[in-house]
Amino acid sequence: MQTFLPFNTLSSWAWHNDSLPANGELPSDYHGVPRETYGREVFYDIPDPSLKQATQWLIGNPNRINLGRIGLTYKGASVSSSLITQAKQVLDLWNGVLTSTFEVDGTPVKVITQGDFDEDAVAFSVESDLIKSGQLTVELDFPYPPIHTTAYKYEVFAGVYNFPLNHTTSIVNQNKKSGSASIHHQLQETKYFANLRWPTQTPLSLTRNEPEGLNATTAHRYTLQPSSTARKSSSISFTAHFSPDQHTPPLPSTIQKRNKLAWNNYWNEGGFVDFTESTNSKATELQRRIITSQYHVRVNSAATGQSPQESGLMNNGWYGKFHMEMVIWHNAHWATWGRQKYFDRIFPALYERLLPSSLARASSMGWEGARWPKMTDPLCATNSPGDINAFLLWQQPHPMYLANLAYRASPTRETLQRWDKVVTATAEYMASYAHLNPRTGRYDLGPPSYGVTENTPPNSTKNLAYELAYWRYALDAAAEWKRLLNLPVPAHWTHVASNLAPLPVVDGLYAVYEGLNTTWWSDPKLTADPRSLIMLQGILPSTPAVNTTLALHTADKVAAIWTDDKIRGWGRPVLAINSARIGNATRAMYHLTAYDYWKFDDAGFAVRGGDGGTPPPFMPGNAGFLLAVAYVVEGWEGSRGEAPGVPRGEGWVVRSEGLVKAL
Repeated sequence: MQTFLPFNTLSSWAWHNDSLPANGELPSDYHGVPRETYGREVFYDIPDPSLKQATQWLIGNPNRINLGRIGLTYKGASVSSSLITQAKQVLDLWNGVLTSTFEVDGTPVKVITQGDFDEDAVAFSVESDLIKSGQLTVELDFPYPPIHTTAYKYEVFAGVYNFPLNHTTSIVNQNKKSGSASIHHQLQETKYFANLRWPTQTPLSLTRNEPEGLNATTAHRYTLQPSSTARKSSSISFTAHFSPDQHTPPLPSTIQKRNKLAWNNYWNEGGFVDFTESTNSKATELQRRIITSQYHVRVNSAATGQSPQESGLMNNGWYGKFHMEMVIWHNAHWATWGRQKYFDRIFPALYERLLPSSLARASSMGWEGARWPKMTDPLCATNSPGDINAFLLWQQPHPMYLANLAYRASPTRETLQRWDKVVTATAEYMASYAHLNPRTGRYDLGPPSYGVTENTPPNSTKNLAYELAYWRYALDAAAEWKRLLNLPVPAHWTHVASNLAPLPVVDGLYAVYEGLNTTWWSDPKLTADPRSLIMLQGILPSTPAVNTTLALHTADKVAAIWTDDKIRGWGRPVLAINSARIGNATRAMYHLTAYDYWKFDDAGFAVRGGDGGTPPPFMPGNAGFLLAVAYVVEGWEGSRGEAPGVPRGEGWVVRSEGLVKAL
């Protein structure tokens, strides 16, 4: 309704499983692939070359589906770019109202769209003389998910129209008295309803364009237009509501009123940062990014009980699944911006949902506690097979970091008890996974293992610097959690924590992992992205494992070799955070405002940069940006003074309210 492109209607609850592999392989046949670990055979979730189709099925399923497309038709055909002129679109951020004006074949059209905070619904209003003449109508179309091979790992426009007989749609209710109708969509085990409603004083009629059972790409199209008995009007309004259940949704006027109030409340709650008094030429764009990022995370990243996929609710990346190593970069900003209620909707419910399968995963691999997945979904809660998915480590300590964010916001026994099961299961795994090296008397991590940047050789990578430091922080935090509950601290937690292998050091600087020598600084594979080393004094809170002087010198070395042309993704936020924490405010603000390299599009979405790799937008970019802004403006535990990451005397003037110090 707002664009001539075939965009998506994605949700946090609508998922689908493809048909089973055609060659007869079953997902249940897959049991992982063995890799020697600490002198024994351990089965990991990596692709099995003898079960290629079953492995791919597990990687691609379940997948997030496009609930349907709603758009305009002119004289029976979808409105295309060739027909549109004089296009203008304005987003009223304060009220959450998107207004598009344009001309179709020379006649003005105005479309107003508002999403609903309370239900999975959108309210539309359309004004044009083309409605009165019957030439402009609304079309609903329902795609089917493709077979999710590697070709459909990233879907910009989710769904295809090649399999009309694989799914069914039908009008199951059309009630003229209430001004409502429902379309039932059945895709094998997945089913849901598109519930519609309109004002009875301007009645609409819903009709199917083609007979049921038609084997054509147009088989599941419907038209919504003024009823033949209605008084001719140049405007229509309606609600489109998607739900697993059939019911009568709110009137568009109801959504239009409460939506504005909900957005007003959102902007009035939590923190705000104001750079508008700055004379620095970069201040205006920085302010734009701060405001639009807050809008986009509320739309795309505020689900209940799950973290967003990296492209939010706009496109499908990795089949619509989310990544557990990214949950802090997606969601920690809620806590630092004083919007804790959004954080609490996600955690610890997400980990509670994943706990049974994570306990089973660790047990099957011979360890205690819960081994959290890397790439997963809210339904099956499995770890999608993949080399990186199997060997990545840094998602394991995240629950301790997040639990501390929750406790700082609400330092009560209730918070401690709510998180205790997750904290305990995490610590049990971490203490169990660490392996006592009989030669050194220290506990090693890996191999096999992958570091933060996923560019180390997994079969030989041992004792990654950041992962060792994070392990120490998390085990210490778990022990303190027990003390706060007046419960005994398991002795093996503290023993492993205090006897972890030391962080690898080469020539007075930290190295990415153990066994490297001075030449690693000339290895383009490693220096293309050495962000894990700046995270030692960045996102990671203070821990005895990290020598702050060494970390500072290492950060300066990284700044010299990790040049602007190499930085992408959430690299800028972590660089800004690290720079602020080591006392280099000028460098911190540079990374937040490196506009020539770190692009935000005209809508305010962060661009991932580099090789792309995922469909836009890149939500960790917006969310990580907000987290970094909170760091430089409000500071972190132990920081001193106001705005410790904002340089003095460079034209920057900042005011803020409602922010909370980071960990």
